[in-house]
Amino acid sequence: MIESERDPETGGKRIILKPNASLTRWQARALLAGVALVMGTIAAVFAYIGCWFVLPFAGAEWLVLAYCFSLAFKQSAVREVITVTEADVKIERGVLNPEQTYRFQRAWLGLSLDRSRAAGHPSRLCLKRHGRKIEIGRFLVEAEREALYRELKEDLTKG
Repeated sequence: MIESERDPETGGKRIILKPNASLTRWQARALLAGVALVMGTIAAVFAYIGCWFVLPFAGAEWLVLAYCFSLAFKQSAVREVITVTEADVKIERGVLNPEQTYRFQRAWLGLSLDRSRAAGHPSRLCLKRHGRKIEIGRFLVEAEREALYRELKEDLTKG
């Protein structure tokens, strides 16, 4: 998902990139509770008829599912903030706070959308300077990546 806004501090443009999240935390908790109820009921029936060893496996399966949900939510919290000003371009990546920050002079910065040679593989949107490439928006779908490329190209060529 791409959100664009004017940066009140610098007067430049701020582009916020974040992955699409199909479930809210509340919906994920409800889904996990429903799965636990169904799995618990089935495991209890098997335990009642004498197959008690199904109970720990059902619990372990549910814990693995809950762990996978937590990993997915951690990945969906990643943000990339691109700030384009008259003089420079700043890229900040992180979950809650910026964990990585890159700053480039705008005049020396290039932008490339490298298409994959293999069918079905995503393209790579990179900012480059002096042979160094920084990939941005790797979690975006192809249409969003192309839209971001057009928007950044327009912003970088202005002024």
